[in-house]
Amino acid sequence: MIQVTFIRRKSLLESAELTGHAGSGEYGFDIVCAAVSTLSINLVNALEVLADCTVHLQMDEIDGGYMKIDLSHIANKSNEKVQLLFEAFLLGITNLAENSPEFVAVKVITQ
Repeated sequence: MIQVTFIRRKSLLESAELTGHAGSGEYGFDIVCAAVSTLSINLVNALEVLADCTVHLQMDEIDGGYMKIDLSHIANKSNEKVQLLFEAFLLGITNLAENSPEFVAVKVITQ
């Protein structure tokens, strides 16, 4: 199962940590994994290109199953574009989890 944990501080989304594997299909044919990967990589690309935001990104490039997208260090995390893109990512992941609860779980921690 893929677990996605969002951190929201003072109403602003600051980070998303993705762990695990969906296991909904054979390696290379796992459509749930592909959907999560597409949403998360699109968020990083959109933040950098559309919002001129430098993202702190950690990934397990050898075994996979881990990604952390962290904006806690940036000054413009309250920028409307930045938050809109992050909220859209939360919406997409939440919809995926609602449609595939056996493969994806979402948690939002408010601090």
